[in-house]
Amino acid sequence: MTIRGAPAPCGMLRRMNTPLRRCRVALPALTLALAGLGALAPARASNPATDWQLAQPPVKPPRFAGMASAFDPVSNRLLAFGGYDAQKYLADTWAFDGQTWAKLVTPVAPPARAGASMAFDSVTQTVVLFGGYDGVYLGDTWIWNGASGTWSAASPATSPIAVTGPMLFTDPVNGHAIVYGGYDGVFYQLTTYRWTGSNWQFLPQATPPWARVAAAVALDPVRHKVVLFGGLADVNPWNTWTWDGAQWSQQFPSQQPANRYDAWAAFEPHLGQVVLFGGASGGAALNDTWAWDGGNWHELLPAHAPPKRESFAMAFVPALDRIVVAGGEDGNLVLNDTWSFADLGEFSDIGPGLGGALGPPALSGSGDLAPGSAAGFTLALGNAPPLAPVSLVVGLSQGALPLKGGTLYPVPVLLIVPLQASGAGTLALPASIPSGVPGGTSLVLQGWMPDATAPQHFGASNGLKAIVP
Repeated sequence: MTIRGAPAPCGMLRRMNTPLRRCRVALPALTLALAGLGALAPARASNPATDWQLAQPPVKPPRFAGMASAFDPVSNRLLAFGGYDAQKYLADTWAFDGQTWAKLVTPVAPPARAGASMAFDSVTQTVVLFGGYDGVYLGDTWIWNGASGTWSAASPATSPIAVTGPMLFTDPVNGHAIVYGGYDGVFYQLTTYRWTGSNWQFLPQATPPWARVAAAVALDPVRHKVVLFGGLADVNPWNTWTWDGAQWSQQFPSQQPANRYDAWAAFEPHLGQVVLFGGASGGAALNDTWAWDGGNWHELLPAHAPPKRESFAMAFVPALDRIVVAGGEDGNLVLNDTWSFADLGEFSDIGPGLGGALGPPALSGSGDLAPGSAAGFTLALGNAPPLAPVSLVVGLSQGALPLKGGTLYPVPVLLIVPLQASGAGTLALPASIPSGVPGGTSLVLQGWMPDATAPQHFGASNGLKAIVP
């Protein structure tokens, strides 16, 4: 943790006659200590601190919606093809590398269309595109090779029926692309096919999801499942299903988002959950954010959100280390903005401190705990004795050292930062997590201070845990 201010020796801590007298560790040493950790991500709260942030790429696509999109790990870019711009169907290929968009000019490309879908096939190391609509329903298959940056038309002997709005995803077990559902102009579909690298293989299902189009679908690589939610259908599509590589199973979460279509979802590795955003319901676009934890849906409450939209591009982009949303539409308004979804980390209160006549001081945190964040975060202390010298104590784990009237939490003590409360007994300290600190690292913080009215003339704030995303 980098503190914007220089720490001093531990003399005050000794003068306070506390049981812990270990001196501070210099900031560079602490940074190295944090960077060397290999902590596994702990269980996260059901509603961690998150935010959507507007990106400002120097180049971006024209307004587009209804595009097919998928992340291509071969070229390490979010790929988007086709869609419409409110006047015509498009046949453009765009790629986002985490910093900017680039239009990819290829010798051949799929014909213009909207409502196609695509997914990465990890066996063939290509992106597979299927279906769509250009005035007629389409059933052709195209292959994107990220190594050569080229499209090629596939000629499978067997294909699913021509549809718009099918759901394509990467199989969680064998890595091939799977296609389910869609709409053929007359009927909603419920068949499931696997791409073999040269052909579509029909996969009979005893209990498939009810036929639908334009559902949200995403691979959860931690639980080795694919989750599917919502869509449009003749039979109620307001339900959640999972695919395990062999069969579909309906799930029965205690809560779930309002039913919607043309939403999108992607796995967020820091949260360890699938994040669903936007879509439309009853003709009205949405911009709420939900997460699937493998058993239940819960709504996330980010500080900001993109404008309402449906039919957009969405994927996790490792180079940016964030989920990206781009384009889409809200009614007749077609969009071309780009947003990223950030897990800001998590602050949690881990137990009371001790105080005198004023009661225990209160320590809290807010802001971005992501390593290397320019915005950083702020630690705030309140209810301290006016003008009291305060030591912010930082440790790597949660201890429980009893002290008469309270508890000391940070263990081992890595850093002690000398500060001073204001005349109102408050202070605010800006700080940031250095780049390279592993996700899942925990810091335990507490404010210590002299208090003549407290037991042993020593006061301490509540314990505060900060989890790096």
